[in-house]
Amino acid sequence: MGEVLTLDVADGVGTVTLNRPEAMNALNFALKAELAGCWREIAERDDVRAVVLTGAGRAFCAGGDISQWEPGAAPVASRKRWLKLLGDVVVPLARLEKPVIAAVNGHAHGAGFSLALAADVIYAAESAVFSLAFTKLGLVPDSGALYFLPRIVGLNRAKELVFSARRLSATEAADLGLVNHVVPDADLQKTVREFALSLAAGAPVALGMAKRLLDQSSTLSLDDMVEFEAYAQSVAIATADHAEGVAAFREKRAPRYTGT
Repeated sequence: MGEVLTLDVADGVGTVTLNRPEAMNALNFALKAELAGCWREIAERDDVRAVVLTGAGRAFCAGGDISQWEPGAAPVASRKRWLKLLGDVVVPLARLEKPVIAAVNGHAHGAGFSLALAADVIYAAESAVFSLAFTKLGLVPDSGALYFLPRIVGLNRAKELVFSARRLSATEAADLGLVNHVVPDADLQKTVREFALSLAAGAPVALGMAKRLLDQSSTLSLDDMVEFEAYAQSVAIATADHAEGVAAFREKRAPRYTGT
């Protein structure tokens, strides 16, 4: 993609690597711009059916690049800047109608932790460390943290993590439900790759609609969800992928989905 981010596509999996290892992949202006462009590209590419997000070096993402912060900046200008970050980077990531796996290979702090939370599934290396250190700097958590965190761990635990800004090991993060799987450092990329390939082999339309409905489930009534499920199912059952899935089941073979 550019100097601070790479996108490698193979076998239906798009691997997005934050590539500022010398800065622990902190989010500077250039990296945020390349992430925004990357999500737009991935959303349009039919050859990307599953996404892996990871970092180069010893960090997943250490958060915002403090060297580019502007203490004392006018609130109106700062608000515009943060809304652009959320609107261009975090929201498009969360709304991708493709499964996203965060492969947290090391430190994930602040906005870096938020990026991982915006993914659908998190795999962490045993050495990974997580924190929302905003309050230690006199700041409020951002980049979607206040949205994702309470939905995953509940309100009381979210408050404790935000107020204390303490660090979590990969094991503790998994115990809290923040991480799906913890694996040895040497096995992280291989394990995530295998899972991503299994998702890329799935039916794209069905997976995309299921993801969208799951993301809305906490704010919808049962009646509303049943209605949306009916609409989604009426689309899915008319796809060529559904016909292929049925045929593969009957013929006792692996399905070959085309996304149509």
